[in-house]
Amino acid sequence: MKPMRKPCLSYISMLLLALLIFLSQTQVTYSLLNKYRVHVINGLSKDTLTIHCQSKGTDLGIHELAVNQEFAWKFRTNFFDTTLFFCNLRWNGGHKTFDAFKVDEKGLLNDCSANDCMWLARDDGVNLFNYPHKEYRQKYKWDK
Repeated sequence: MKPMRKPCLSYISMLLLALLIFLSQTQVTYSLLNKYRVHVINGLSKDTLTIHCQSKGTDLGIHELAVNQEFAWKFRTNFFDTTLFFCNLRWNGGHKTFDAFKVDEKGLLNDCSANDCMWLARDDGVNLFNYPHKEYRQKYKWDK
């Protein structure tokens, strides 16, 4: 008499359970569910701000922002948490290219809220709203 084989289903169940435990203990699950929003605001005293933001796979186009006008977009991070959006800002007083959103160890997301990164272009440079301290802080000076 041959010994009975255990059904293959139990191995699949164990594998799925292990995968579920792994995902529940990583940021992957969080990033797949969480939506982020990035804002770029023209806080210049009198000039139009030209912005061009993009990621590796998404070009958000070129936008002309009047004083106090805002451009914003929503997205989810990719599975590996390597999502990066960078922007080029340009006006009569200078230009700057910078990472507007990046999951990194340097703490960009520590300044942002759980879902929002707020960038403000001022005459003296590009500022990021620091949610824990509830204030804009200059991150970059304009390149001439």
